[in-house]
Amino acid sequence: ALTVSPHSHHPHTSTMAVVEPELFIKIFCVVMGMYGLQMLAVPAKMVTDHFDAPATPLLQFWIRGSSCAFLTIVYLVKFKLATEDAVPVALAMSVACGALYPWNAKFGYLSPGLPTKYPMHYVPEVLMAVLTGLGIAAMM
Repeated sequence: ALTVSPHSHHPHTSTMAVVEPELFIKIFCVVMGMYGLQMLAVPAKMVTDHFDAPATPLLQFWIRGSSCAFLTIVYLVKFKLATEDAVPVALAMSVACGALYPWNAKFGYLSPGLPTKYPMHYVPEVLMAVLTGLGIAAMM
């Protein structure tokens, strides 16, 4: 359902968006909203699905608390920001989440040696890459 449509960032210029900005924001909100709800409701699952490690009470505490930021960003980009302002914010969040969470776990540049569990860990790796790509395409 990717469409090409006129998209203007300036009243005197016309560019073509590869992905409708509104579509990117909807997809971003679904993905980050689901992550936020999982962090809040089932933080242990966030650990045990993706790592060969126990979900300690302290780890669950931090994951559950982090749900606030995820759910807040969804609220802000969906209901409080104009789409043209929401797209770069959602793109930045997608890149940051990808870099700090799944890609870091895979490549270990900030947290070496994490016991990632495959094939399940491919899901966030690919999901954050797709979100990033969609965000870049929505900015064009």
